[in-house]
Amino acid sequence: MLSDMTNVSTDGRITKIDGLVTEDRGLATLLSAHQAEDWPAVVERAVAVGAHGLVTMGVDVGLDTVRDEVGREVERVTALAEERVGEMLEAAQDAYRRQLDPDVRSSVLSKSLREFHRWQESFFSGMDVDQAGSFGGRLVERLESLVGSGGILEGQLAAALDPNADGSSLARLRTEVLTEIRQLRDAVHADRGRRQEADRGTQKGFRFEDDIEDRIRAWASGVGGCVVERTSTDGGLLGREALVGDLVLIFPDGGRVVIEAKHTARITLSGAEGILTELDRAMTNRPADFGICVSARDVFPAEVGSFGIYGSRILVVDDGTEGLLDVALRVAGMLSTSRPRDGETIDRAAVLDQLDRIHQLARRFSSSKRTLTEAQNSIDLAKEGLDSLRTDLLAHAEAAIHEVRTG
Repeated sequence: MLSDMTNVSTDGRITKIDGLVTEDRGLATLLSAHQAEDWPAVVERAVAVGAHGLVTMGVDVGLDTVRDEVGREVERVTALAEERVGEMLEAAQDAYRRQLDPDVRSSVLSKSLREFHRWQESFFSGMDVDQAGSFGGRLVERLESLVGSGGILEGQLAAALDPNADGSSLARLRTEVLTEIRQLRDAVHADRGRRQEADRGTQKGFRFEDDIEDRIRAWASGVGGCVVERTSTDGGLLGREALVGDLVLIFPDGGRVVIEAKHTARITLSGAEGILTELDRAMTNRPADFGICVSARDVFPAEVGSFGIYGSRILVVDDGTEGLLDVALRVAGMLSTSRPRDGETIDRAAVLDQLDRIHQLARRFSSSKRTLTEAQNSIDLAKEGLDSLRTDLLAHAEAAIHEVRTG
């Protein structure tokens, strides 16, 4: 429906419509399907199509007539299209039968199937392992020559697995296994030897501790009023696992001495692992005023000698025959009894003089021991020389007697 304000003018080529307002829902639906900037072109196209239809069918034709005419045209076109589609389907079916129907002998599919069957028969005939000269037969013969009885693979495996053949894989493996077993055996024997040596060393250490305990108890019995405790298997103040300090000697006046018994190949003097630090720990672990380390072997550093005093720590070498442990115990007892008590003073000069005399005696003892050892070694060498000389003399005498008798 157009409004009263609509103004339409034309010059036979260009038409102007001002103030056009329409309530046509079809046009509104058509415009809603496009962007707003496309609406002028859509309206122009709609007007052109409608005008062309009116000119073709007559200006006086109503909208219903247009719709009916359009419907009939659509039905005619639809029928024409269905007819064309039917013709195309029939042509397609005919082409399918000619090309793809397996029942039609001249079809491509039928020819392909016949060719496939011929190829299949030829293939299986060529793969027949029982047919002489066929591909399958030749393949089986080749495999038989490779992996069959007496074949190449069997020969190669026999050569590779022969343990007695030089250079064979099994021979090399056998050699490697035997080598590993021997190395393992040697390692086990060596480890067993180390364990046995360690056990022997441990047993020597226990026996040496027993000897030291017996000697300390014997010395304490001569002093009287002393107490000796074996502490090498019990924890101390440093913890349940702290076993440093093998024995503790308690003097009648309450003074305490801790003793470490060593039967090792080497004893260092200072440092975190040195014997002086170990004696400090032992005196803390077994609350003691003095510490003594007695070694069964001369393994202290050279500056220590057979007897050395380092503050409240005494180092001695005594295998049970030299008596220096008794000297160390006596020095510890002297130092313990000379400690100043309440209101008392100590004569430091006298104590230092006694210690100096002990050092001199220890050095003289060590020197005398070395002299005796050297003399004993010289005597042993002289004895060996005399034994060798006696053997040579007897040999020469027997040779001379033999010459006289044969002459």
